[in-house]
Amino acid sequence: MKEAAEAVGTIQRHLEAIYAVDYGHDARRFLIGDEQLARLVEAGVVTPEHQGAHEQVLVLPSEGELGLALHLSDEVQAGLAGATTLQDHCHATEGVSHLLLLLRSAARGERLRLLDLELQAEVDKASTVLLRAHAVPGAPSAERLLARLGRVTLHEELPEEARRRYREAHRLGVRYASHLAALLAEGVDRLLAELRRFYRLPPEGRRERVIQLA
Repeated sequence: MKEAAEAVGTIQRHLEAIYAVDYGHDARRFLIGDEQLARLVEAGVVTPEHQGAHEQVLVLPSEGELGLALHLSDEVQAGLAGATTLQDHCHATEGVSHLLLLLRSAARGERLRLLDLELQAEVDKASTVLLRAHAVPGAPSAERLLARLGRVTLHEELPEEARRRYREAHRLGVRYASHLAALLAEGVDRLLAELRRFYRLPPEGRRERVIQLA
């Protein structure tokens, strides 16, 4: 869907503006939907367990470079093309966040843990939601938005290791999001300065930064 691809491009541009970076890739080029995912499953490129997810970044066979695809379900893409809900935005932002951090880290030779990807996605969701609401008169308060972001339900079929990782990333993300909301109350510049410092830390430094806020 053209409109969904444009929404993905908008999310990328927003993240680039927040962190003052140029990723050097266009996330829209990696976007696929349910039909393309089904073809990858049929061809044996990815396993059937990947079907049914709302968002995911797939690592694909590639000659000499990192091969990736950003899958957003048709349901999410339809939402992005219409009256986008907070959930649609969060699904899409999480996928774009994973994709861009993987590409950036590969270019820089950084090693990432899955927890690092999940934590950065939590930060990206919180920061984009807070900044968008701040710019719209009459939008829900930061407290209400953070409360909604704080309510998550994990899929019952997730392996226990993945559940622990998601819970830890969410716990750290909620803590950092509260810190970001407090900074935003002092002004957008204060928030952006913190986020840009955070993003330029090594992966383990980002985790340590959040833990220090306790």
